[in-house]
Amino acid sequence: GLRVDGYYGLGQWMYQLVSGSLAYPLEEPEGGENASEEAKKKYEEDKAAWEALSLDDVPVYNLDVQAAADLLASDGWTLNRDGGEFNPETDDVRCKEIDGQLVALDLRLIYPEGNKIGSSLEGAFVNHLAEAGIALSVEALPMQDLLREYYRQNGARSMDMIYLATNFDLVFDPSLTFQPSAPDDLNNASNTTGIADQQLYDLAVSMRSTEQGDTLTYMQKWVKFQERYAEVLPAIPVYSGVYFDFYPRTLHNYNISATVSWAQAIVESYLSDVSEGDAGENAGGEGELPAGEEGYVTFDD
Repeated sequence: GLRVDGYYGLGQWMYQLVSGSLAYPLEEPEGGENASEEAKKKYEEDKAAWEALSLDDVPVYNLDVQAAADLLASDGWTLNRDGGEFNPETDDVRCKEIDGQLVALDLRLIYPEGNKIGSSLEGAFVNHLAEAGIALSVEALPMQDLLREYYRQNGARSMDMIYLATNFDLVFDPSLTFQPSAPDDLNNASNTTGIADQQLYDLAVSMRSTEQGDTLTYMQKWVKFQERYAEVLPAIPVYSGVYFDFYPRTLHNYNISATVSWAQAIVESYLSDVSEGDAGENAGGEGELPAGEEGYVTFDD
């Protein structure tokens, strides 16, 4: 798992384009130096637009307990459980008066039973939240029970946070995931965070509505979506999984990086003894082992 700071996986083509690990889909004007001035101008404008794409405006949230405490205070979380002024030296949790009631930042997080993340959460998450004035209890649930909570099949949720890894859909369309929804809306299982942010949703719909083939416009919208996501943070990005496929040189035509799953890649592949000259058959993939080694490695998101 490698750190990410947005709603993306390291293997997604959008991130690879904006990070520079994938070449821009930009062709030089037909005719080269003899191309029309209009074509040359259009090429330079598109090239500049591609080069301007970046995630520089997506905030990176590094560990800073004091900054977190300052943000909470600026939002009005300045009281203690008795309604007096919160003192980090003597009080355990920050409170705020909302609609005439004293609300405490006393939160509950659930995670899959048997997952080793439980002990890590205590040291790397719970303790730091406590320093900022947030109390967080952590509880392990059987996966079946956790998923029922995740999809709101038990009705209104009783927890505030869920630690869970998930995959992106094969067709990337976050408009379904972020369609505005009330936290207790049981009819919108796709919006698992329950966020109701119209701007985030509109940006997702705009991505989906991009004219087919207009990759530059899509990427510009994708960057804007990432910026808004980082601002409202319906879910906290933690990591992107990096998967490795190891296979013998006797397996041919196994193009895992060009397909969406092992099940599809294996259909066109076949086993055969490696003959002279076959060493380069699968060459060209990123992460490939040098010729003469016993297998190949490919990277997926």
